[in-house]
Amino acid sequence: MASKPQSPAARKSALQTVRAAIAALPTVRELAALRADALAADARGYYDPVEDERLRDTYARYLATRVALYDAIDRLGARFKRFRGRRPRLEPDALRDFGVAFAGAEIIVRTGEMLIGLARDRDLIWQKLDEEEMRYGIPRKRFTRLYRQLTSSRLMRPYYAARDYFDRHRDAVMDALQSSPDHAPIADILARLNLPGASRGDHLQRYAGFVRHSLRRRGWSAWRAIMFDLFESSGSDIAERRIPLLKPPGAPKRITAEHLEMLRAELRPGDVLVTRHDDALSNLFLPGFWPHSALFVGMEAGQGFDVLEAKKDGVLRRDLSETVQVDSLVVLRPRLARADTDAAIARGLSHAGKLYDFVFDFQTSDRLVCTEVIYRSYHGVGPVAFRLGQKAGRHCLSAEDLLNQGIGQGWFEPLMVINVGGEGVLRGQAARAALAESFESRFELTPA
Repeated sequence: MASKPQSPAARKSALQTVRAAIAALPTVRELAALRADALAADARGYYDPVEDERLRDTYARYLATRVALYDAIDRLGARFKRFRGRRPRLEPDALRDFGVAFAGAEIIVRTGEMLIGLARDRDLIWQKLDEEEMRYGIPRKRFTRLYRQLTSSRLMRPYYAARDYFDRHRDAVMDALQSSPDHAPIADILARLNLPGASRGDHLQRYAGFVRHSLRRRGWSAWRAIMFDLFESSGSDIAERRIPLLKPPGAPKRITAEHLEMLRAELRPGDVLVTRHDDALSNLFLPGFWPHSALFVGMEAGQGFDVLEAKKDGVLRRDLSETVQVDSLVVLRPRLARADTDAAIARGLSHAGKLYDFVFDFQTSDRLVCTEVIYRSYHGVGPVAFRLGQKAGRHCLSAEDLLNQGIGQGWFEPLMVINVGGEGVLRGQAARAALAESFESRFELTPA
């Protein structure tokens, strides 16, 4: 867990992540569709491809959102060290941070319970969710491990302690959240997920006895475990944020300071960056080698903001040094007139400040995912006309679809590829060839 107080920027990032994550909860309509799929699959003895994708998408979305929420909780963890005394101070800032972290935990647990409830009495669903799915990097028996984690009294103890504290101090926490316009949506999330007096009985009925007898007697001393070590791994993998064994612990990113200086010298406003972390857990739930993209918009005078990028804390202007803290990178240069590129940048910047879209639904524009920033910036500018694909009934554009369409249609050209296929910096035809080899490409090796 974090060992020093978090900056206001880190706390805001955690707040924005939790605000965005609530949208990833399965809706009543989605759950009804999954139940109908289960009945149909039970009748025939197997899932058809459409039903399979719908179930898999919901599960992968939950796993990806869970990783982001663990990170948000971790960002706030150090804030609670000072409450390890018998009678913690209850200043509004601390209560707001507690409310944000607890809301993130509620989303994790509530959504996990929805999936468990769907699969508990349906062997076919359980077997399907336990299948290995290499497209998403999901290992075999992952769902069984999830079930054990969410039903383990040892692993869930800090969560129950936090929930016990919220029960005791609900009014103070909710008042603190509602007194801040930025935090008021968190109060709405908690009101929706955690009804007064229902927290112990509603979540996991099989542990009602544990909660009554283990936590009620703890009183103020529950703060020793609240949030600071919430869901700490303790031999489990639920708090991991890196894929084990791919890189040594503490190994640096393969994009170096020298690469950053080269990029600062050569990038132009309108360039598209497509990136990859070798060992990020978020890779597990986004199919393909290339999962992420961002738009280079140029320097803002005196600010150092180079990139418009959608991450879990929202669609923000970020410094290039943050965006290229990755292992592999592709730079795409638009083959458009300068006026068209300027128009695309202006369109992109009009979306700055929006929340992240954990649902990956391109039919709405109030929340954006990373590739949607590129889609909404460039689609309809000059000849650019991206085709959205369907994934579990939603229209979206993956980073690899962006590469295939953008390069294949001649709207973009790979300017350089860094750290792909064991190579350093590649340009021109070598860059195009290395990129084509890195994923299921469909563009010609020789540009039109």
